[in-house]
Amino acid sequence: MKRIIIMALGVLMALALATPMALAGVGQGENAADTPEELAAVWTQWAFSKPVDVDSPLIGSYKGGPRCDGTPLSPTQGNTWFLAGSFGGGSVVKRTCTMPANTQLFFPVVNWIAFPFAPEETPQNQRKAAIDAMDATLNDPKFRMSVTVDGNEVNSNQIVRAISPAYFSVTMPEENAFDPLVRGGVPGDVYEGWTTDGLWVTLPPLPPGEHTIHFEARARSVGVSQDNTYILTVG
Repeated sequence: MKRIIIMALGVLMALALATPMALAGVGQGENAADTPEELAAVWTQWAFSKPVDVDSPLIGSYKGGPRCDGTPLSPTQGNTWFLAGSFGGGSVVKRTCTMPANTQLFFPVVNWIAFPFAPEETPQNQRKAAIDAMDATLNDPKFRMSVTVDGNEVNSNQIVRAISPAYFSVTMPEENAFDPLVRGGVPGDVYEGWTTDGLWVTLPPLPPGEHTIHFEARARSVGVSQDNTYILTVG
């Protein structure tokens, strides 16, 4: 079976282990993530480190609880809080969460991930697969996306295409987000050689109180279908 599996995740995924990290410093000390490219890698480590049946932020709708915890696993420059898309895509999800004040938000509207899993795969060819998939998404003649905060469109300069540095590792638990979507699942382990490429949103800290964040994307030629709403209480 060809090891490119398309899944919309807020986010899109190309499933695709091996080789040492070339990005040894992601989120470490003075090299704490700062740029969208670096934050994209730290976001991926966060999103796929969570057990699917306990606190994965990628699965379905929810109200409060550990799935709402957007704390990065590695340091970032300044305070950052992550939001997630919906793994598998296609469904409308609504999440009600609380987050700290004075904290910027970072999340993907749509993105692809790839990492080598089958014997014939390498970090290099899987990186190319992720980039090619994102190119195909943006080239879909009917591609559309929307990001709003409290009903107001987010400025385009707050949405950027960012490709993570090559390469970083992700530690996945035994019961992980791939289990419902990949026959036989993906065993829990430390997987090297990941790449993610997508459209990422950075929002400055929101005022204390309740806010509604909505983001969606459609690119039917590559199977992208996302519709995600967060009701966030800040502070």
